Amino acid sequence: MMKLSVSIWMGVSMLTIALLCGCASENKSIRSHGFTTAAGRLLDANGQPFIIRGVNVPHAWFEEPSYEALSTIAAHDVNCVRIVWETSLPPAKLERIIQRCGDLKMIPILELHDATGDTSAMKLLSLARYFTSADMMQMLKKYKRYVMVNIANEWGDHSVTGAVWSEAYRPCISFLREAGYTSTIVIDAPGWGQNIQPIIDYGQQLVELDPQHNLLFSIHMYGSWNDEQVIEQKLKEVSAAELPLIVGEFGYCFNNGDNNLGCMVNHRQIMQCCEDLGMGYLAWSWTGNNAENKWLDLVEYTDWETLTWWGKEVFDSPHGIRSTAQQASVFK
Repeated sequence: MMKLSVSIWMGVSMLTIALLCGCASENKSIRSHGFTTAAGRLLDANGQPFIIRGVNVPHAWFEEPSYEALSTIAAHDVNCVRIVWETSLPPAKLERIIQRCGDLKMIPILELHDATGDTSAMKLLSLARYFTSADMMQMLKKYKRYVMVNIANEWGDHSVTGAVWSEAYRPCISFLREAGYTSTIVIDAPGWGQNIQPIIDYGQQLVELDPQHNLLFSIHMYGSWNDEQVIEQKLKEVSAAELPLIVGEFGYCFNNGDNNLGCMVNHRQIMQCCEDLGMGYLAWSWTGNNAENKWLDLVEYTDWETLTWWGKEVFDSPHGIRSTAQQASVFK
């Protein structure tokens, strides 16, 4: 029953996307601005649908190993990397990573980790200001055809309501647009990235507030997503509402849920739902997690390339990256 309903919906939606893409391909200004969103889908700078299949990489904490690992990551058919970064690091170092991603034909999403779990709207705004500094804006415009900005990783703990989350992001969106950033803005859900309800309740309002109408929401799936019915129900609800969404992080059922995140999530179901609904996903994370999060390393920390059990699942399972990733058309 799920496959039938999804197939019908996908048929209608893909027709809509095709029509929108046709219009976009005729509009040079759209092609030059970088990523856009339409009918709940992410489109690349050529106006072609792009479905993210990627991983998170800890560049902020392991600068050289992360940089060197990019070629290995690309060899696993990854089409997008979410770059962990912090405001204390200079834009010049970030540009080196962006250039390398482009050379390897992977889309970089730039995210700031400084405000993880924070509840201060001013702290969130300070991250938007980092992206709008003169050096950053010059770089973002230079690579606008294949770079996206993820303002903050998991801003907002479990106490942050949807209304507070929405109000906090409004000035950040305006700040980026007024500074001249026109590409897609990626926004994490609150509740340490896991609360999807604010996206459902306030996502469309934020899209309408954005002069570019160009937002991509991101949900992180750990212990709050242990119920398989909820995964399917909520992802389908967001998809039906045509709110652009990716699963920006996810884990698996490690040690029967006896882990630091209480995570018993069905990772294969997440990947299948994303495939059925045309949504992107990014697994956490390449390697280098601390002792309590080491179970989330996709490759061994000893060599930064040998796949762990988790890595084999993400890359080689039926709906994994190797069998589903398609390169962005801007690189073809």
